[in-house]
Amino acid sequence: MRRVNAAIVFLALGANAFALDRSHLSEDIQSAIAHKEAAIEAARKRQKYDFVGDIRLSGSVSESRSDDSDWSRSESAGASFSQDIFKSGGIIASIDNAELSAQAAKLQLIQETNGYLQNLATLLLQSKQDQIRLRQNELNIKNAEIALLIKQKQYEAGETDITQLNDALQTKNNLRKTRLDLQNQNLSRLEEIAKLTPLKPETIPLAPFEAIDREEFLSASLSARLAKTQSEIARIQQKITLSSYLPALSASAGATRSHGENADWHTSYNYGLTLSVPLSVTEGWAIEEKKLEALRAKSQERTAIEEVKRVYAQSKSAIDAAKQSVDVSKENIALYDSLIRVTRAQTQSGSLSRFDLQTLENSRQSDLLEIESSQIAIQIELAKLRYATDKETR
Repeated sequence: MRRVNAAIVFLALGANAFALDRSHLSEDIQSAIAHKEAAIEAARKRQKYDFVGDIRLSGSVSESRSDDSDWSRSESAGASFSQDIFKSGGIIASIDNAELSAQAAKLQLIQETNGYLQNLATLLLQSKQDQIRLRQNELNIKNAEIALLIKQKQYEAGETDITQLNDALQTKNNLRKTRLDLQNQNLSRLEEIAKLTPLKPETIPLAPFEAIDREEFLSASLSARLAKTQSEIARIQQKITLSSYLPALSASAGATRSHGENADWHTSYNYGLTLSVPLSVTEGWAIEEKKLEALRAKSQERTAIEEVKRVYAQSKSAIDAAKQSVDVSKENIALYDSLIRVTRAQTQSGSLSRFDLQTLENSRQSDLLEIESSQIAIQIELAKLRYATDKETR
């Protein structure tokens, strides 16, 4: 019996395999991702330093007169600055909010990027499965042609009726129709691949995706991390809202330089501290609203974690089913090997037709291909798990 290598799919995926990264995506997709990265960083810096007060510059020119005097002209220029120096924790919270918001945006962008990469990897793997199914279909057609030929001879010899002959013919025709469906399906996949990458599918061999254990998946899950970050943002925003109704202290300073038509330039300065305590009839409602939003975000975090657990369980179940399919195919191949040895000997002695041997060999080859297809199915699930984590390859 020939030994079936469980790693046969890795050979099928290419000897010079590599991991997909964003460089394999189309220029338009790469450009969109790069622009979003730049926008995230710009927004982070803007929000982080949003608490810093603005310097206000002013200037004026005016003319005035009264009934008993001529027009007089005055000019002035000034600068002023006001800065919050204490907002009951609101300043630090606003800085934290900027960093967390940028972190959430980056996680969402990685999700988007990984979505493209997972889609591309899945399409490439499915295209390989299409090729395998086409080869299996070709073998099945050969077996159907043998069965049809046998039924035709039996019918001509009066050993069977037209119903069995017609069934054999229909089986062959159905397999030919299936082949057309498989070809069209593969063409559709190739069109989808072309939307994601300018590279030819045959030039993109994939490295095998490695298994990831449950705890590692849960800790690296993008969905879980994003939900946790959004929950933290809601908590920080609750703190910011509360601080806006508490005492605040700000410092201000300014300088003004002015002169009249018949007067020299004059400069004046001012500085001071302002303590303010806002009073608002909507304070309680605003604080309660943010509190409820924080509780809702925490609930969504727990829901996201449960969904991540379900995703992992579903993929593991699919992987286990594919492994069982491999085992079944191996058992079939072992049986075919035994039958082929016996049939080959009987064919050589003339007691069996060569058609029997060809049918067995075709069926054995189809099960070998089924192992490859099952291994690719495992890779598709592993790719789904891998791209659901923050392990993006740049």
